Amino acid sequence: MIDMPFIRLFKTVGSCYVFDVNTTSIIRIEAELYKALKGLNEGRIGWAQIDDGLMVKLQKLLMQGFFKPCNLNTEIKHSAADQIEEYMENNIHQLILQVTQNCNLRCKYCVYSGSYINRVHTKKRMSLEMAKKAVDFYHNHNGNLENAIISFYGGEPLLEIKLIREIIAYAKKVFEGKKLRLNMTTNATLLTDEIVDLLEQNDVSLTISLDGPQKIQDSSRIFAESGRGTFEVIMDNLERIRQKHPEYMENISFNAVLNEENDFQCSSNFFTYDFVHSAIIGATTLNENSVKEELRYNEIFDINYRYELFKAYLFLIGRLEKKYVSKLMEAQIAVMKENIHKKIVAKGKRGTKYHPSGACIAGATRLFVNTDGDLFPCERINESCQAFVLGNLETGFDIDKVKKLLNIAALTPEECKTCWAGDFCNVCAAGMEKGNELSAEKRIERCKKVKEASELQLKEYCTLREHGYHFD
Repeated sequence: MIDMPFIRLFKTVGSCYVFDVNTTSIIRIEAELYKALKGLNEGRIGWAQIDDGLMVKLQKLLMQGFFKPCNLNTEIKHSAADQIEEYMENNIHQLILQVTQNCNLRCKYCVYSGSYINRVHTKKRMSLEMAKKAVDFYHNHNGNLENAIISFYGGEPLLEIKLIREIIAYAKKVFEGKKLRLNMTTNATLLTDEIVDLLEQNDVSLTISLDGPQKIQDSSRIFAESGRGTFEVIMDNLERIRQKHPEYMENISFNAVLNEENDFQCSSNFFTYDFVHSAIIGATTLNENSVKEELRYNEIFDINYRYELFKAYLFLIGRLEKKYVSKLMEAQIAVMKENIHKKIVAKGKRGTKYHPSGACIAGATRLFVNTDGDLFPCERINESCQAFVLGNLETGFDIDKVKKLLNIAALTPEECKTCWAGDFCNVCAAGMEKGNELSAEKRIERCKKVKEASELQLKEYCTLREHGYHFD
């Protein structure tokens, strides 16, 4: 055993573990073996200083296919790269239409608020002709899929309710014979009885932006003209829906932006109220991509967040009733199952070609079409950066750009080859821009946080398994 095995050592309170990178496997090991491997990794001891009993155990693991060294000759290339052109022809999952760049609110942390580089609200709106072209384009590239999904996005999409009404009618004709799902992300301040009737009749799923109780909601989400808070208006609109279309409440989910200036505990408690208790609650932190000033979360916010996550874990292992668990934590449990458990169970094996996780097939998962008919990977990227423009409705996809975004790790091939956390990486191209180009520096800046988060998730995952929780 001359070469160092490609592994990551970590501990929980009760056990020692090694993550074998090449086989995406977690192996529980005894404390003495952990200590010896740690000494090797840190260069404090050599192979000759490991006693015979531990060497026998290491040899056994080697025979089972574990503890192989890192292959420095691996080519950094996504496994789907060679089939991209054919894939993009008939496998576009979802169309997201930016029906307007205007909004009736001026939320302080919005990516169009002025706090982000080159992204501001405008009065641009999508024409009906452009919208129809987008629906036709999507129809022509959705052939292999059973379902079609069209989402309305802004700005605030309800500013263009007449356009949305016409798009829905047109899309139903175009996709006749195929199940069509309709979604909308809205601030919910413009909901009227007439609009709710339209949404209910067409089974539109609503994601409503709501951060918590009045004090928190009104501190950031304010009307553009008056500067007033939005909480009372939204709650009145929700009550109207509950009175007139109680069954439609099942189509409504909520997304809370967790702002470090606000009380996390207060937001968490708010979502235990009856009217949202059965709804899906998404929680996102502030968008760090292309922000002008670095975002920092204070210690109290972090303590409260970690405490709620701890309670969620206690519920999973049968030590706490579900009624005490924050709704904001449900998404975090799902993330752990997706990021860690599924990959460990699948036991992927690194071959001669490898690419870290994180990058989707740009435009295939969430094709975002802006008011001008330009195509983007999703709604989360900076649409002012040319690196993200995948083409337009007239000329179609620029396949070379799709490939470049898919193979984002080619910016940092040496670092990615030797990174133990590659299979848990969540770094896509979003936020990697510098001017109109993608930046290797920005990708590397994110690496430290990814590794810290991945190791923490591995520890929490193994702790839950130790206490009897089965993710399946």
